[in-house]
Amino acid sequence: MVDTLDSFGRKVDGFIGEIEAEKLRAIATKVGVKAKQLATEAASADLGGDPAFSGWRPATNHLATRFDHVRPGVISFHPTARSAGPWTVAEFGRNQAAGPRMVGPRLTKTGKVSKARQRRYNGRTEGKNTASDALAKIEPMVPDVVDAEVTKAIRKFFS
Repeated sequence: MVDTLDSFGRKVDGFIGEIEAEKLRAIATKVGVKAKQLATEAASADLGGDPAFSGWRPATNHLATRFDHVRPGVISFHPTARSAGPWTVAEFGRNQAAGPRMVGPRLTKTGKVSKARQRRYNGRTEGKNTASDALAKIEPMVPDVVDAEVTKAIRKFFS
């Protein structure tokens, strides 16, 4: 079918409208949701089936992630404030910098041994590179999702 210049211009305008600010936000949201899913899968694979550490206090989700819209078509993907520590432990391990302090007992101002409870040293753990694994899964996925959405918009207006 032959288009006139006017009808082709309307198709181009419709396509441009399809990939403007609010539509880019929707595309970015799809990328963020898929990224959260892949991050949870990577964490579950490293931690034995669920995204939580065994032996840790029960929580709704130790390795939760979130994404924020920075500007149209751009998201910031990161751990939640509460899960930043567990993600760090999953990536690098626990107590990698130093061992226990081997100094004498804590004393009060009067010189008596303090009865305050001290944190017990619980050893080192090896890192599992969980965040690196998650990013390795997420990065190839992003162009595929964006390409699929742009292709859908092209087909909608030019087919």
